[in-house]
Amino acid sequence: MKKYFNDKSLPLWLAFGLPIIIMGSYFATRHMMPFGKSTILTVDLGQQYVDMFAIMRNTLLHHPATFLYSFSNALGGDMLGIWTYYLMSPLNLLLLFFPPALLPTGILILTLLKYGLASVAMTCVLIKTQRQTGWLATSFGLMYAFMGWMIAYQLNLLWLDALILLPLIIYGLETLLTTGKYRYYVITFTLMLVINYYMAYMIALFLILYWFWTISQNHFSWRQIRQAFIRFATGSLLSVALAAISLLPTFFQLTQGKGQYNTTNIGHWIEYNPLFFFSKLFIGSFNFAQMPSGQPNIFIASIGAFGAILYFINTNIRWQNRLIAGLVTVFIFCSMFIAPLDLFWHGLQFPVWYPYRFSFLWSFWLLWLASTSIDARQPLKIKPFIALISSLGIVFVIVAVTFSKTNFMTWPQLLVGTAFALLALVLLLSPRIKIWSWLVLLLTITEVSTNAIWCLNNFSYLTKTEYQNQINATHAALSTIPNTSTHFFRVGQTYSRTKGDPFMQDYFGGSAFSSSFSKKTSDFMGLIGNPNGDNYATYYNGTKVTDNLLGFKYFLDASAHFATAPGAPARMQNTQRPDLISDLFHAETPDVTIYQNPGALPLGFAVNPSALNVALKNDNPLVNQTNLWNNLIGQPKQTLFTPIPFSNFTTTNTNRPQNINGAFLTPKNLVKPTTLSATFTPQDDNPYYLTLGANLTPDVVTITLNGRILHTNDAFKAPIVLNLTNMAKDQPQTLVFTLKKSTLWLQQVGLYELNAPLLQAQTKQLQAHSWQIKHFSQRNIRGDITIPESKQLLMTTIPQVPGWHATVDGQSIKTKTIANMFIAVPVTKGHHTVTLKYTPPFLLLGSLISGLALLVSLFYIMFKRSQQLRN
Repeated sequence: MKKYFNDKSLPLWLAFGLPIIIMGSYFATRHMMPFGKSTILTVDLGQQYVDMFAIMRNTLLHHPATFLYSFSNALGGDMLGIWTYYLMSPLNLLLLFFPPALLPTGILILTLLKYGLASVAMTCVLIKTQRQTGWLATSFGLMYAFMGWMIAYQLNLLWLDALILLPLIIYGLETLLTTGKYRYYVITFTLMLVINYYMAYMIALFLILYWFWTISQNHFSWRQIRQAFIRFATGSLLSVALAAISLLPTFFQLTQGKGQYNTTNIGHWIEYNPLFFFSKLFIGSFNFAQMPSGQPNIFIASIGAFGAILYFINTNIRWQNRLIAGLVTVFIFCSMFIAPLDLFWHGLQFPVWYPYRFSFLWSFWLLWLASTSIDARQPLKIKPFIALISSLGIVFVIVAVTFSKTNFMTWPQLLVGTAFALLALVLLLSPRIKIWSWLVLLLTITEVSTNAIWCLNNFSYLTKTEYQNQINATHAALSTIPNTSTHFFRVGQTYSRTKGDPFMQDYFGGSAFSSSFSKKTSDFMGLIGNPNGDNYATYYNGTKVTDNLLGFKYFLDASAHFATAPGAPARMQNTQRPDLISDLFHAETPDVTIYQNPGALPLGFAVNPSALNVALKNDNPLVNQTNLWNNLIGQPKQTLFTPIPFSNFTTTNTNRPQNINGAFLTPKNLVKPTTLSATFTPQDDNPYYLTLGANLTPDVVTITLNGRILHTNDAFKAPIVLNLTNMAKDQPQTLVFTLKKSTLWLQQVGLYELNAPLLQAQTKQLQAHSWQIKHFSQRNIRGDITIPESKQLLMTTIPQVPGWHATVDGQSIKTKTIANMFIAVPVTKGHHTVTLKYTPPFLLLGSLISGLALLVSLFYIMFKRSQQLRN
């Protein structure tokens, strides 16, 4: 035990334990699970990442094939890209012990663990490289783990491993350049590439800068410099090769989604006044308004900031080394306000929220420089003191003049931050008494804790009730329907907690949200009337046509339920589907009514070859649905959705337009309510649908039907479809648009009636020749189908992406694509066995490269050892 617990190891244990105690105490005071009725979930952690962790658990514990592909990813999608961005941290295995309802507790523990590991990693490396020792090394570990970036972005758990591995990678690089030993650098950098390629890309850029700085520390010959470069390049390329098994298929998936949105128009080159940058050096300089856009989070404790300045005025360090360090510092500084450089660090895409994600490198860099300058034996001399106090005065003036133009600074922050800086100066000037290092540690603990509390108090968090009520209610509803392991079907909802509900609850849905989301799927969902975006798609606004076509056999509906409890499904509605009453009642729980759709088509069915000619167009989702359906049937001119004129419409407090669609409404009196009321009376019991243009979001207009608010999504970039009524023959309906802004454009507003009997009859025709699945897994599906006519196709509702391969009766065949979306397999008349298998593109090539790199590494190790034995 003494080997691990002694005077030398105590600074490391303290570096690990103090962050856990500090943040654990804060989380406990905020009553976060397991300490109370709140959770650690906020923003993306509650809206996206927790769902990712749930599907990770399901994959590892129940169905490993989901690692590569999942039908829970919207209509179906690749999962390897999701794993390599969100889930590859080995620390995530901790979450296997926490079921979905208790995941917030696991996430809190995981967050604390990453704080502790980041701190101890920095402390350990500083001691190993002899930059610091004892409690001063612990202080630097705390400054590093509690940097402003960490506090601001702690909810992005997928990025935090970068802080743990960065000091270890730097240590590995130092060891490689000085001793020629590759293992520390190659192992840690490979881990970073596998765990999160996005952060690894930023670290890779920084390593290039760091290499230039390293070779300037001493006078090296050109031969030595060349040797250092070869070692650096060889080690980096070996790491990339070892990680190719994940990097190559991930890169390909990015080209199918996020990579198609690369920024080509930069706009303003200067993103903000650079003087605002200095306000971020003070405590509490982060709030919610800074999260979507703002200045980089660069806070480090005062001792660290002063130490970085001391490095540049230390004449004992080679001027060449300080010059290169200055150039690196200026480059990173400029990158945090000059748009092209900012774009370069982010892989040619400006961040959506969480700006300047690479700013953790700035904080590490300053602390790394400072670690060579803070002397635990000698007090500060008068000239360096004057430089530091002058720097503090200049920064104080800059911040005092500019903070009123920022949205995060106040006088208390400025004054408290200055007080901490003055205390740090006093300590640096003080004689090095026995407890001096302890006093530095105490000041560091106080300052970083104050900053963390000040920043995090600006945020609200999801309550335990809001989180668990919806999860438990949906789980109870899903338990009433059959298991998808024996046959395939999709499940729809009229409510949701997040777009990732299918991930959380492990069912096949139509919604998903991820940074690697398929652009093809997003575009298709938008074209048929559902809210979509660059990184998500939803199935909130389906019709009976899309329900049948896409195989939505069950629906979870909360519209008939009333609940006051936070998190209850009835309080999370995002659509209304009165057309569900045409379906069969299946079951009911206290919070959810479950319907079964008898018209749901299977995963595959025989269609007319004219389906290959379908081209969906923007701006009219119901026309797109009609064209797609008609071509599947082979009757391109039939009318499925009939436009219906409103019988009458009136306005209040605005001029009456000639038509509703395309009308511009402007209030006559800004104080009075402004409305447009339209009426219609269904002539039969068919479903009626309303289309709305992309500008008619809830923050612009409130829409009611017979006094009841119609739910719509917060944002959508293409027209959506709302189901207004069903089984309402001869019942007058009144639709009211109420302005919430100074003007309203009723863009693409149209009323349509669905020919339900025709749809039902034609659905039965398609069901009669379905793909009878004999074996189903996420990436290997086999079934039989009888094709009644020549030249027909087997159409599936599996998104067509590279990686799917088809065989018919054991013979490989090239697939086709319907509506630029779905896999279709050409088959001849008669009975056939059709198999579809999915393998991520470049996975085999990546595996081969990684395998060869591993063999080369092993042979190199054996060769070196044999050389040592000979010597």
